[in-house]
Amino acid sequence: MKSFFRKKSAGPKMPETLHEPGPCLNCGTHLWPSDTFCTKCGQKRLEREDLSIRHMFRESFLDYFHFDSGFFRTIVPLVTKPGWLTVEFMKGKRKSYVEPFKLFLVISVIYFILLPFSGETVPEQNEKAGNSPAPSSAVDTKQSHTHYSVNGLPVNSDAIDSMRNEIDSTGIRQYVEKHFKKESGWTKLFMRQALKIMISTGQSFTTVLEHTASKLIFLLIPVLALLLKLFYIRSKRLYYEHLIFSLHIHSFFFLFLIFYLLAGFFIHISIWIILLVFLIYTLLALRRYYRQSTGKTLAKIFVISISYLLIALPIFMIVLMAVAVMTY
Repeated sequence: MKSFFRKKSAGPKMPETLHEPGPCLNCGTHLWPSDTFCTKCGQKRLEREDLSIRHMFRESFLDYFHFDSGFFRTIVPLVTKPGWLTVEFMKGKRKSYVEPFKLFLVISVIYFILLPFSGETVPEQNEKAGNSPAPSSAVDTKQSHTHYSVNGLPVNSDAIDSMRNEIDSTGIRQYVEKHFKKESGWTKLFMRQALKIMISTGQSFTTVLEHTASKLIFLLIPVLALLLKLFYIRSKRLYYEHLIFSLHIHSFFFLFLIFYLLAGFFIHISIWIILLVFLIYTLLALRRYYRQSTGKTLAKIFVISISYLLIALPIFMIVLMAVAVMTY
């Protein structure tokens, strides 16, 4: 009897079957019960925990921004050590930091999310009868606001209604000819496209420029890489290496613009300070990565900047015209 009630020794526990055998829902490959991932396409087999809001949030947001694997560890050296991330990436340290393209994509997405919240907060100064047109940047001492105009033409959102009424009655070409008759043909073409976007979207002139320039950055990343390839041709680096450097530079550019947007709610930052920060950052990044003297680097920054602008301006016009066609 004693032996009858004796407990059996505990043997190894058999693994529980998590899934029923069957085809992969993505590619149709037959999967066995022990297969958690498809052996062909790699898709994970659905479990109960996968069908939760928490899982969806983690998969679509936290994993994308890599909060758990180096996102902030990448941001710090991007800001404090110009060019260092590119050096580390080309050394082969690619798992410790967010990949350059994904880093740029994440930062630019954050910027475009914040951009609509940076609208104007200043009304346009009303012109009295008999007064001369307002200058390109005038100050209303009663309201302590800065008002913007081009050739005396109000360009912020408060003036769009009157602008739209005049354009509806005369046509946009006649409107531009009236207010910009002394300007060149390129300026008139530019203003026609900008005004189309303004009256269609209700955006101010400066907002139109900011949004268009932001879209332009995506097209200029390979352009900067090409210029770096030409001006550092003796370094015998591959175009791919210059492209990685360009991605890191533009990532910092968007990151600083995010800071600029957030700071704009509290203080005004001069455009000259922004340009100075970009110049110093680019100088330090070029010196660290390409290892040339300060004098040579400054000379190349000057020539590259001029070349960059000469290429960017016509592309900017094309992007502006494309946006105008889609919105007007």
